[in-house]
Amino acid sequence: MDKLQRIREVLHYIEDHLDEITEYEQVADTFCFSLYYFHRLFSAVVGKPIGTYIRERRLEKAAVLLTNPDKSITSICFDCGFYSSQSFCRAFKNRYGISPSDYRKQGYIPVIMSVDEIVEKFTKKLKGGILVHPKMMEKEELLIAGITGDGRKTRELWEQFCMLYEKIGIENKLSENSYEIRIYDDSKCTCHVGVAVSEPIADPAFSVMSLPASVYASFDVYVAKGYDSENDAMDDWLKANKMRYKQRFMDGNPYGYDEKFQGDSEDSIVEIWIPIEKI
Repeated sequence: MDKLQRIREVLHYIEDHLDEITEYEQVADTFCFSLYYFHRLFSAVVGKPIGTYIRERRLEKAAVLLTNPDKSITSICFDCGFYSSQSFCRAFKNRYGISPSDYRKQGYIPVIMSVDEIVEKFTKKLKGGILVHPKMMEKEELLIAGITGDGRKTRELWEQFCMLYEKIGIENKLSENSYEIRIYDDSKCTCHVGVAVSEPIADPAFSVMSLPASVYASFDVYVAKGYDSENDAMDDWLKANKMRYKQRFMDGNPYGYDEKFQGDSEDSIVEIWIPIEKI
């Protein structure tokens, strides 16, 4: 039995026992894995540790249950394997950007991938390409300190930014993640590259671009074979999605940004975030 098939069975087991699993050894023992080998195999195929995966699936299940007005948030908390309302609300806000009560009030309808779709996602990871099943996330204003230039010369922009960053540094950066913002004006593309900062203050060598708070569709792209087909796939999703979302503009122009760019290796992943709003 190949690795994908074994992990498929593990994922189905997790789905059926989502609120019961307390120790990851329980899952490894069920499938006769050594704990060390199980953690390595799961992370290699799924792309994240089993603890992270289970927490995310519990929160996705909670997002679905929040659409039922007859279920209290406290009962949803325990139905999804959390042991206190405080820890549940904190984890939910970290995942979705808003509290469970606000998520319910705003009437979001979550799109949750099935286990088989998740396995297909990881299969596509091995082949390159885009995962056209975006996550919907609400994000607050984002401030990116960096440099701006021609979108056709992103490599040069990154090289310039990295040189300045090593020389000057950015003290108020929020994380090690890097960002590439693209703003389209007819046939012209302007690109801003840099890091997220806590306030619009930076050395004069850098400029700070502000992205407004928005709901985003987040696409995972495996970049080994390029971006051309991925851009077409995202355009097709915007045209055909059943939730009637369209791309949101900034100052009259479409835009989006890439996060966590990791180079051009076979395992490189880019999260492309497209701001959206209801038609």
